[in-house]
Amino acid sequence: MTLSITLLHGYLNVRDLGGLAILNQWSVFWSCTGLLVIITVLSIFAPHQNASWVFTHYQNQTGFENPGYVLVLGMIGAAYSLFGCECAASVNEETKDADISSPLAMVTSIAVSWAVGLAFLIVLLFSIQDIDTVMNSTLDMPVAQLFYASDAIGIWGTMGFLILIVVCQFCTGATTVTVTSRQIYALARDHATPMSQSLKTINSHQLPENAVWFTILMTCLVVLPFPLSEHLFETIVSATTITGHFSYAMVLGCRLIVPNPENRRGRFNLGKWSVWINLIGFLWAVFAIIAFVLPTSWPINGDTFNYAGVGFMTVIIIIVTFWLGWGRYHYEGPKAKSDEIGE
Repeated sequence: MTLSITLLHGYLNVRDLGGLAILNQWSVFWSCTGLLVIITVLSIFAPHQNASWVFTHYQNQTGFENPGYVLVLGMIGAAYSLFGCECAASVNEETKDADISSPLAMVTSIAVSWAVGLAFLIVLLFSIQDIDTVMNSTLDMPVAQLFYASDAIGIWGTMGFLILIVVCQFCTGATTVTVTSRQIYALARDHATPMSQSLKTINSHQLPENAVWFTILMTCLVVLPFPLSEHLFETIVSATTITGHFSYAMVLGCRLIVPNPENRRGRFNLGKWSVWINLIGFLWAVFAIIAFVLPTSWPINGDTFNYAGVGFMTVIIIIVTFWLGWGRYHYEGPKAKSDEIGE
C-alpha cells in the first residue's frame, strides 16, 4: 500500500502544478483545522489531569538518572518540529514574488507550528491518565490511545482521528516529493548530478518529470527495507533528519564565517539582528545533530541502540566518496542565470 501511495504522489507531481497548489492549500487547512478539532474534542470529552501534574510532574523512563541528559533527549522532539521549514525555498522558481513569499512562508510555518503545537502538547498532557497505558498501547500510536480510552469519544472518534492523520500524511507525502524533485532538478540544471541532462528535463506541463520519478524510485528504495528490518528503516529516517540539520548548520556557519561582502539585502531581511539570529540558528542546528546521535535509553543493547549516528556517518562517507570520485571533476558551481524554468 505504501508503494502504491508513493506512485500516486509521483503521478500527481508530473501532471498538474495547479492541482499540487490546491493540494498544498488543502493540506494547510486540513492540518490546522484538524488540530483545532482534536484540541477541542480532547478538552471537552477526555478525562483530565490537574495542572500541578501537567506542569510540575517529572517522569523518567529512559533509564538514565541525570535530569540534564534527559532534558537534552526531550529536546529532540523540538528539533523534529523545525525540520523541513525551508521547503518553501525549494519551489522559489514557481512562486510569485519569491523573495518575499518564501521567507514569509518559512517564518509563518515556524510561528504557527509553535503556537498550535504548544496548545496541542498542553492538551495532550492534560488528557493523559496513565503514561504506561499510553506508551504500551496496542494501537501502535500512543496519541490514539487517548481518544480510545475516553468513553465519550470511543472507537468512532478514534477512527476519525486516524483518518485525519492519514489525510495529513498523504498531503505531506505529495509535498515532500515536490520539494525533493525540485532540489534534484536544480542540482541537475547546475550539472551537480550524474545524468544531469535527463534529470533536468521538463515535460509538457512544465514540470521536472524525470526528477520526480527519480525521487519516487529513491523513496521506494528507502521504504522497501522496513518489512525486513525495522532498525534499518529507522536508521535511514534518522540519518535523513540529522543530515537535514547538518545542511542547516553548514549554510548558517558559512554565513557567519563569510559575511555578505557587499552588504546586499533583499526585500525581506533581518536587519541588525541577522548575525545574532544566524548564530542562534547555527548553535541550535549543532545541538540538534549531537542530540540525535545520543543514546536514548539504558541499558544499551541491540534493541535500544541509537543507530542514527551509524546512518549519519554512512551518509557522510557516501557524500565524500561521491565528491572525490565524481563531483570535483564535474561540478563548477551554479550555472543558472535566468528565472526561466526551461534553462
